[in-house]
Amino acid sequence: MPRRGQKVDLLDTDAMDDLFERLERMNEVELLAMRAAWRSTSRQEHEDAWTAVKAVGAIDGLTDEIDRVREAARTWASIGSNVAPQVLIGQVQNWHAIKAEATEAIVDVALAVALEGRLDQRHYDVLIWPWLSAMATPD
Repeated sequence: MPRRGQKVDLLDTDAMDDLFERLERMNEVELLAMRAAWRSTSRQEHEDAWTAVKAVGAIDGLTDEIDRVREAARTWASIGSNVAPQVLIGQVQNWHAIKAEATEAIVDVALAVALEGRLDQRHYDVLIWPWLSAMATPD
């Protein structure tokens, strides 16, 4: 953890680099699983997790950094790269559309990775669940 007064950059970490690299390699099935897992979580659980994220931001002075993580995840989901791994030629548009539909899940997962160790286990689990679910799907 940085010392008091040191700027924290939640995006500039090996864990975040790894997450975005792994997101690039996700196929349609994994993205769909991620979206489905996010949707399977109750609205109250999502709200509680977001309240916890906001509390971390306020307490640790990370509100701007949390916003940067959210924006980076949204940007990746909406445009990201032009790479569409494991997608047949002619289906790249479909991969991009599915990726965009998984935006909420991608944002939650990015926040879980960025704030790991700062969130209590229950809220971390809610945020990371879409990722764990997607990575458990067979190719």
